[in-house]
Amino acid sequence: MAERTEVIVVGGGQSGLVAGYFLKKAGIPFLILDEEHRTGEAWRRRWDSLELFTIAEYCELPGRRFPGSKNHFPGKDEMADYLQDYAREFDLPVRLDTKVTSLERTDDGGYRLETSKGPYEAPQVIIATGAYRLPRVPEMAAGLSDDVHQVHTGEYHNPSEVPGKTVVVVGAANSGAQIAPELTRTHRVLLSQGSHLPAFGKKFLGKGLHWWGDKFGLISKPLDGERDRLHKKTILVGPSLKKISRKYGVELVGRTVGCEGRTVRFEDGRSIETDAVVWATGFRYDYSWVHASVLDENGTPVQERGVTAAPGLYILGMQCQYSYGSALVWWVKDDASYLVDRIEEFRRRGPARHAAAAGAPVREG
Repeated sequence: MAERTEVIVVGGGQSGLVAGYFLKKAGIPFLILDEEHRTGEAWRRRWDSLELFTIAEYCELPGRRFPGSKNHFPGKDEMADYLQDYAREFDLPVRLDTKVTSLERTDDGGYRLETSKGPYEAPQVIIATGAYRLPRVPEMAAGLSDDVHQVHTGEYHNPSEVPGKTVVVVGAANSGAQIAPELTRTHRVLLSQGSHLPAFGKKFLGKGLHWWGDKFGLISKPLDGERDRLHKKTILVGPSLKKISRKYGVELVGRTVGCEGRTVRFEDGRSIETDAVVWATGFRYDYSWVHASVLDENGTPVQERGVTAAPGLYILGMQCQYSYGSALVWWVKDDASYLVDRIEEFRRRGPARHAAAAGAPVREG
């Protein structure tokens, strides 16, 4: 028999916890389902030296200060511990080790979620599984021989795990630009860059980059018709690639265009025989488990500030889903608060009107 509640939040990262914070303030019964064995684990799994490029002041969730100096850049374990403490302080009902495998509509217009711990049902669901779910590795990776070590940044931890003497880091955005320098301590490192990325220092006039973005209203500004264009636009936060190259001896090469055996070929005509490749090629969404008519041809939810066409089904934490800050720790509260207001309105309308709006039959009794 399915366990029932008013709202189910899928995902217990920062987006899901903030949704829980506002749901609790509103007095709405809810559960947070998370596949990890402890809160914050997705952060703990990232590479050992990962440092956020957001100052601590802008790593805070509503209601709780981030520990330490507000102007320092937290490490990934600091962020993980903060999330764990946040869930504990506000007594958020997080069900750990609970992986959601499917979501489907029910006859009464609600939702049924199958999980590793049994089924759950609720009239409303917030999907807060985050912007970074599945590693994206290009098809050309299959051309490398078995004796070339390959690892995506989502599974990379430190240089000691990378064998051999030569390593190619493919992708020169923020992950690749952070990992390449530390690999130079033990390896010859080539950093493969596709399109040029503008670089901005982590601080300007003593303030973090996101402090300026907040004060000028750039990060919280609705994207409207520019959403798709900005979604694809990335900036490099920190030193430029040329500075990284000069300081650490990283060799800058062009876009990676082919892999064969032990050889990696670049768009600038160079090629190299390598012992390892680190794929800093980003992540992609995974909503394949969502069986509701809310996904486009690419499997991405169609939504307007997190509200989908399926009554009672919401999305939270997608990159640029409403503003540039929608997937950033400090700003996710704006979208979360908005969705909880929509959830309260939905509850006031009553289950019969919900079902009628969804075109589903209403159960009696």
